[in-house]
Amino acid sequence: MTDTARVQTSAHLRTVERWASSRAWTRAGAVAQVLAAGTPRRVVALTSRVVLLAAGLVLVAVAVAAMLWNQLGPGPLDVLIGAVRVRTGLPLAVALWATIAVLLAAAWLLGRRPGPGSVIGPIVLGPAMQLALSRFQLIDVPSSITFRVAIQVIAIAVVGIGAGAMIASGLGAGSGELLAAAASDRSGHPEPRMRLAFEATWVILGIALGGPIGIGTVLVAILIGPAVAHGHRLVESTVAGAQRQLRRTPSVMWTVRSQ
Repeated sequence: MTDTARVQTSAHLRTVERWASSRAWTRAGAVAQVLAAGTPRRVVALTSRVVLLAAGLVLVAVAVAAMLWNQLGPGPLDVLIGAVRVRTGLPLAVALWATIAVLLAAAWLLGRRPGPGSVIGPIVLGPAMQLALSRFQLIDVPSSITFRVAIQVIAIAVVGIGAGAMIASGLGAGSGELLAAAASDRSGHPEPRMRLAFEATWVILGIALGGPIGIGTVLVAILIGPAVAHGHRLVESTVAGAQRQLRRTPSVMWTVRSQ
């Protein structure tokens, strides 16, 4: 082999080696970039879900406290919890936890497994609701029945948004939503209809056991199902819009960098 041929062969081998090395580094870099980007994305996703759950719990706690302060009658499930408290002599928090535990167990038996939010929710709701109620009680209850009915309807709508945020978080819906969804899966009937059936059941059981009732109870029983369905759609569409915006942001940044 001539000196010229040796030089050409050596140059060719070095070129191949550089190409292979660059390809290997490119692939390794791509994998590392995916892994590095994947971790923040997972952290952001989990953080967003926790924020949704926390926001939903706060909204529900404030809205339920507003209903109690409004004195038009508690929600159907609260009627049942109040009756359980009166019959058993248990503290309010214990009566609430016991009742919700039974509902979650029923939903699980029907095929809807409770998430961590379903379990954590009642623990957080009690203190948050008590705190919100103590603030509301610093204000006199309106004397106008029309104004109080309006407050009740607004509070129901806020509960719907809060419950929708809990569902959208994917960390576990509330006991009422979970049980209605499980019953809907089994029966094929829409969730709002199943929710109304359960709310009517809580009212009947609560009255039979001596629980309190009022016009606000009837309003909650009728409106809570549609409120939760609407709240869920609203939160889902808002979250989907935010996700689309975030997906567009990296492409915009890449375009700016490459110019």
